[in-house]
Amino acid sequence: MTVTSPHSETARKAMALLKEYADNLDGWHLSQEKDCVKLYNKTVDTSPVAIVRGETVLEGHTYTPQQVATVATLPGCRKIWDEKYDTSEIKAMYGRYEALFWVKLKAPWPVSPRDMAATSYREISEDECYIVMTSVQDVLIPPVSGCVRANLMISGWKIVKTEVGVAITYITQVDLAGSIPSSFLKSIQQQVPLCAGSVVKYIQEHGYAPTSVECSAEFKSESFEHAKKEYAASLDGVGNCSWLISRKMYPSGFKVSLTGTASEQTEDASSGDKLLVISGIQGPVTVKINKT
Repeated sequence: MTVTSPHSETARKAMALLKEYADNLDGWHLSQEKDCVKLYNKTVDTSPVAIVRGETVLEGHTYTPQQVATVATLPGCRKIWDEKYDTSEIKAMYGRYEALFWVKLKAPWPVSPRDMAATSYREISEDECYIVMTSVQDVLIPPVSGCVRANLMISGWKIVKTEVGVAITYITQVDLAGSIPSSFLKSIQQQVPLCAGSVVKYIQEHGYAPTSVECSAEFKSESFEHAKKEYAASLDGVGNCSWLISRKMYPSGFKVSLTGTASEQTEDASSGDKLLVISGIQGPVTVKINKT
């Protein structure tokens, strides 16, 4: 049974704002272009905190927006492409595309590490993906000793198929709170938009983590450990689920292990990738994918 998020309204307001920001360049100032990423900033009357934006293109159609979105959002991938990411935990899932999470970011001594309590919400289609995150207060995520709680005003991705490839836009506005050296703050504002390019580099080097494309059962959670190339998903209820598996991520093949009542079948997909179909799901089922 899917639980309704207590932060649903907040998440949807943030999604509307992300689309307003991402769907045009009105009011955005192009500051520089670095590593094939165009860097923009924008100020709004409602806040002294600048909004930053990075835009780049993953050329070609080897990968889909949904596969790019997996790399952009799955913590096991982010730990590789985002040098400031430390750790995170999903505190609650509200369906496949909505969650409550805690994240901790690294900071150089003597700056205290920052953490955030936030909700995430995704709108996913074949050719276009929007992912938004924004801070919330929730009893499931109390203050953490040693961390300064930052305010993630808005952060999100627009990932869309174009004639030349997949266009990636990453937008963030965050109040890091507390005392921060201006030099460190400036470096953060410059580095954050470059994450769009970091996602492209990850995909070009590694491919993408297993990407769920359809699921009629209840999708409880998922995780991915890059070093081991181990993916795990927890499912419940009754139905079927399928994942696209990257040939580049698993060049020597992969193996699947199931815990619970379900059956597996692997089919060919485009670009040499595979489609893993888990059918006949009844009750709690855990799916694990490992390299062979």
